[in-house]
Amino acid sequence: MTRFVLWVVDHPILAGSLIGALTIALAFQVPRLQIDTSAEGFMVERDPARQHYEEFKQRFEIGQLTMVVVKAEDVITPSTLRVIQQLSDALKAIEGVIRVESLTTVQQIRREGGSFTIEPLVAVVPTARADLERIRRDALGNRIFAGSIISPTARAAVINVYTRSSDPEFNRRFTRQVDQLIDAASIDGVTIYQLGTPFTKVVYAQSVRRDLLILIPISAAVVFLILFASLGTLQAVVIPIVTGLISVVWALGLMAVLELPLNILTSIVPPLLIGIGFTEDVFMLSEYYRLLEHGEEKLSAIRTMARKALLPISVTTATTVVGFGSAIATSITMLIQFGYASALGLTANFIVTLVMLPILLKVWPVHGRPGIWGGRSAHGAVARAMRWLGERSLRYRVPIAALSALLAAASLAGWYSLRVNTDYLSYFPERSVIRQRVRDVRDSLGGPVVFYIVVETGREGGLKDPDLLRRIAGLQETLAGTGVVDKTVSVADYVRAIHREMNGGDPAFDTVPDTTEEVARYLPRVKGQELAKLVDSDFSTASIVVRHSLTSSGEISALLGRIDEYVTQNFPGDVRVRHTGESILINRAADYMAINELTSFLLTFVIIAFVHALLFRSLRAALLSLIPNVMPILFTFGLMGLVGVPLNTGTAMIASIAIGIAVDDTVHFMVAYSRRLRASGDVKTAVLDTLATQGAPVISISLALAGGFSVLVFSSFVPVVHFGIFSATAMVIAMITELVLTPLVLYSIPWRPQTRMDA
Repeated sequence: MTRFVLWVVDHPILAGSLIGALTIALAFQVPRLQIDTSAEGFMVERDPARQHYEEFKQRFEIGQLTMVVVKAEDVITPSTLRVIQQLSDALKAIEGVIRVESLTTVQQIRREGGSFTIEPLVAVVPTARADLERIRRDALGNRIFAGSIISPTARAAVINVYTRSSDPEFNRRFTRQVDQLIDAASIDGVTIYQLGTPFTKVVYAQSVRRDLLILIPISAAVVFLILFASLGTLQAVVIPIVTGLISVVWALGLMAVLELPLNILTSIVPPLLIGIGFTEDVFMLSEYYRLLEHGEEKLSAIRTMARKALLPISVTTATTVVGFGSAIATSITMLIQFGYASALGLTANFIVTLVMLPILLKVWPVHGRPGIWGGRSAHGAVARAMRWLGERSLRYRVPIAALSALLAAASLAGWYSLRVNTDYLSYFPERSVIRQRVRDVRDSLGGPVVFYIVVETGREGGLKDPDLLRRIAGLQETLAGTGVVDKTVSVADYVRAIHREMNGGDPAFDTVPDTTEEVARYLPRVKGQELAKLVDSDFSTASIVVRHSLTSSGEISALLGRIDEYVTQNFPGDVRVRHTGESILINRAADYMAINELTSFLLTFVIIAFVHALLFRSLRAALLSLIPNVMPILFTFGLMGLVGVPLNTGTAMIASIAIGIAVDDTVHFMVAYSRRLRASGDVKTAVLDTLATQGAPVISISLALAGGFSVLVFSSFVPVVHFGIFSATAMVIAMITELVLTPLVLYSIPWRPQTRMDA
């Protein structure tokens, strides 16, 4: 590797041309990048339940649901019903729509003589008060319609639109068409808007694009300001940003080639490459400036810098890649994609830095004097402050160690409070249009979130058993009694409604009939589009639609537990009952999240320890390098628990990434320490000299890293904001532990290097 870098120094035009050609080639691939708006990214990879859900959707004609909400003082008026009818008819005509349910499309069951008929609830929009009151009475008195397509107060109605399409542009086109229809149908006194899967996916995609366009320049600006303030030279700021921007092109191009999509997490890889990828550049520049200060010629300084800096930055790059790449070992699809994308980007940044930095240094004239970074001499103001800090740390090492242990133990209280939450809607901020509309629907009609309970009898006609239908109805009543489920609908509701009508509308007969013959006579008469989502063609499998507004993974798990308990106690053993749906599959990821976080962190810890053991040729040195860097993880997650920030697909990465980055400073510190220990032969002198020369770089890099992560507060997604805030917090805590605990550890647990670190 050293020979390669020296070859670059000797052949800058050829090396630069190769980088330029690769950059152009990868830039042409960037337009191929796809934005993944599906919910699958939040789910467990290779989860068998995902296949079951896909089969369920095909069997029950379940498509993407869009709710067109119509609100007025009273929706049972001629003008509002005409709006609903106009929208319903127009929505049916849109390509990709498979079913529309509204007040003007649903069928109601009526008794005529000794039989019953099925007719539209609203065949023609009436104007007579008596007809309107009949519609109101029928709609609100129907257990299927009330709370589903009309609110109990009749101030809101919903047009449920089910769609299915494989066209990647469908959601954007459909959402635009719905908005156009809403604009055309709007009248005074009526509020209309859409909400649902297509609309959410469109907003999601817009937010991902917005993050990509906004975060990259903000990240570059923040890094520019921080580095210029600390280094005081334009060269040491421009070079890291140039290599970072080239790395961004490489990362996006490689993602396109390998078909890694843009999503909530992978879209933050580009700004992170700029915000944290500068460390290798600055360390190499630091060594270069030090050599210039000692009188070396520019070309000689570049070559010497390449030889001395290559090994440490190779190790620090490896640990950072391991920290980010450890997400690959998790079970969540989106985290796996982020692991691959970030590892590719950081590796690309390393290669680009090794090639472009020597080239840029060679063509950039030497002038001026770098700021505090270049002042690595042991006689500056920062160096004196670091010596003072080191003297106090070593003098009071026992109280400091005791205080650190006490704080670590106290942070466990926060860990105990830490909760896992994989709720999809919580990824959008409270002010977002998605969250505002969800709240409005919840207040008007009940929860807009849907999952399904699938009842499989395993035999044709199994659902004609009245005992089984009663058990299904009992499960629905149990769910209604939980206080967290807003609405359930099943085939049992239709059977009960028919049975009541067949008995003169008497509420006492709003039950499942006693005989199989009666059920068998009722069911075929109502089999059609409205029942397609509730029962299959041979009446062997039923689906219960469950609507709720739960957002917490813990609350959803508790509800599912109550369902399972009821099923175990009340359903026969030969009937299989399972819950499914996107929200259920996403919730299943919560069960893996905490385990994934622990396993990926332990994997990162072990790999980094192994790499450091090889570097320092000492297991003791490897463990010493990790001790100060575990503390920031303990403190950060403890703080998350105390302030109520959950573990999710964003924050789950913090531990592995933080230790992967934080140990970089420790490696540089220990490399410098080994040099000074060989020179002085005294541990205390070596520790204080190292702190005096490395303190400024540690502070500068840590603050710049914290600034780079802090840029993510401008993201459109709440977990990314939390990831940025607490990663920045971890960097600041790591800086403190690096300056206080690392010298203390090296002094208290002596370690003699067995090899030259600058070889």
